[in-house]
Amino acid sequence: MKILVCGATGFVGRHLTAALRTAGHTVIRGVRKPSQPDDIAVDYCQDTTKAAWLPKLVGVDAVVNAVGVLRDSAKQPMTMVLEQTPLALFAACQEAGVKHIVQISALGVDQGIETTYFKTRRAPEAALHKLPDTMRWLILRPSVIYGDDGAGAKLFRMQAALPVHCLPAGGRQRLQPVHIDDIAAAINAWLADRDARSQTVAAVGLEATDMRGMLDSYRQQLHHTTALHIDIPYALVALSAKIGDVIPASPLCSDTLTMLNAGSSADVTAFTQLLGRLPRSYQTFIEKE
Repeated sequence: MKILVCGATGFVGRHLTAALRTAGHTVIRGVRKPSQPDDIAVDYCQDTTKAAWLPKLVGVDAVVNAVGVLRDSAKQPMTMVLEQTPLALFAACQEAGVKHIVQISALGVDQGIETTYFKTRRAPEAALHKLPDTMRWLILRPSVIYGDDGAGAKLFRMQAALPVHCLPAGGRQRLQPVHIDDIAAAINAWLADRDARSQTVAAVGLEATDMRGMLDSYRQQLHHTTALHIDIPYALVALSAKIGDVIPASPLCSDTLTMLNAGSSADVTAFTQLLGRLPRSYQTFIEKE
């Protein structure tokens, strides 16, 4: 297949590009600043119309939308990056005859949580459901994604390596970390299946845990002794989130705290069926690197 990967220089996009090429697909990288022969210019803050996308889709068999931003900003407004532009892209895919679309969404988007991050992801998912039966789509809703080169994974490993773990509200927020290799394998499996149906799948690891358990496991895999746990009162965490609201570079803000508290876990059955095997457990992520 000839596959356009949008967001190909991001963490998820890099891994998907490599995995799809290894599987024998021709991958076109959709990036802001083309630097390789198979790159095309894509800007989610400007390509907001179907007309802007049609020339980019000539000869394309499948599109993977791996573009995402965690914080809303004037430079990258979520309503544009996560909602308007994907809607324009999917409409263009229908007109251009693209047969397969993969949308990397987020676990929890359907739980009624009214953060901008979740709200702006709902319309593109709804648009895929309205496409004709001649088109196939896969919506993946991942929990926390782990990859040794991911910014989040690096931060978690650094925290795990510390002898003292400062845990917001006791670190009891539910998570079900999923490995980036399993995300890539699932997409490859779906694209390779001639009988693949359109579906929405929670992309989760083998088992759920919480922030405390995840850090403890990572620390054990790093071959360190047990860490000292210090619980940070929720009031202090909420105050830090309020401060983060006015600091665009901060990963913690009121919205991200709301989503963290809501938890990020799901039944693993559908993802296992898509993979054709069990996904990896967070308890093996580091040891197998």
